[in-house]
Amino acid sequence: MRDNDTNILNTISLFILFVMICACYFLWTRGIGTQPMLDLYTAMVRYVTYGAIFVLLLNIYRLSIADWFWVILAVASVPFYSLFSDLRGAGFFQNVIPALIIVVVIDFKIVYFNKWIRTLLASILLLILLITMYRIFTEMPPPVDGDSIWAPTNKLKEIWINTNTIGASVMTASLLSACLFKSLRTGWSDWVIYPIYLSGLVGTWVVQSKASFVAMVCFVFLDVFPENIKEKLKYFYAGAYTIFLTAIFPVSYFVAFSDEVNIFTGREEIWREFYEKLFETGQQVLVGMYPFTYHRGSEVLGYHNSYNSILGQYGIIGLILVCLFILYNVWSIILKKDFVVARYSFLIAFFGILLQSVMEDTLNAGFWIPLTFSLLGFAGQQTLEDEEYEYDDYYDYQEYYDVINEQTRSRSSRHK
Repeated sequence: MRDNDTNILNTISLFILFVMICACYFLWTRGIGTQPMLDLYTAMVRYVTYGAIFVLLLNIYRLSIADWFWVILAVASVPFYSLFSDLRGAGFFQNVIPALIIVVVIDFKIVYFNKWIRTLLASILLLILLITMYRIFTEMPPPVDGDSIWAPTNKLKEIWINTNTIGASVMTASLLSACLFKSLRTGWSDWVIYPIYLSGLVGTWVVQSKASFVAMVCFVFLDVFPENIKEKLKYFYAGAYTIFLTAIFPVSYFVAFSDEVNIFTGREEIWREFYEKLFETGQQVLVGMYPFTYHRGSEVLGYHNSYNSILGQYGIIGLILVCLFILYNVWSIILKKDFVVARYSFLIAFFGILLQSVMEDTLNAGFWIPLTFSLLGFAGQQTLEDEEYEYDDYYDYQEYYDVINEQTRSRSSRHK
């Protein structure tokens, strides 16, 4: 394929991915209190699915053999789950979620985000974060009983959307913008991330979104490590992913039925009832069951755990598929011979998402997938290798010039 055609397809793909991310954030930044916004909310999964598929088709020539394997598996999962739609009370756009996760990650991995495009996206996300923070501090109702907004005892129920959703919006905007700025590896971008760290921590604390706050603390703590320490911890990160995703189901099950453990703010009761219903039949365990709800007084609650949500909607088969896909990407990134330090922030940030997902249903919700799984896709971006030589002081000018020429030829042949 000619370079001009490649550039056009890449530009169209970038536009679609930008619109996808901005549309999802528009839901949480604007709020869904009006009928048009509620209509957009209910249709978002459809729009995201169409957009992700179209981007994949535009860039199908860039797929590696491994990408093809996962795409075929993703496509096969849709008719597979459609066979059990009646048992699970599921429609097409619920059946497509596991495939959508795979496609979104591949989209963000294979579409070419050069430095100025990443700067533009990071700037847009930073603007979204600032707007959200402004609304938090100007529209949040006063705390009851005269408490300060900083008091951890606040019982704030909602702003323009519920607090956990606003917390997740602040968290994802902070993570994405910080990681994208950091990937630029320039002097000014290294300083921009500190106000973003602070905004993420402050925003999630004030709205009392505990899971998002814990994710932000974990990200900031690990991301500020010097690069040489991060390099030494490379296999620690991959090991943490592996242990976490392997243990999350049995640990959640143990916590749900334990009378002593109560560290998830009452969610253990929800999880216990969910597991009791799930294990009523073996078929439900394998492929999922009818939508689960938990009644607490007048409240009707969902899973409040992304992994239980995946397990409830797609069974152990779906949970294994999603976890294996995540682990494949993490390990393939860690084991890259040309691994660059810019990837660390994305990997650490996505691990923060996994932590937050223990207490919220964000990991497999269609309107969150572009905001969460894009981090995993960006971690695998080829662009980062192509630009690394700009920041490597090991090469003198002539060697740098030769390397860049070789990279340009390599990139051109890869995109043809």
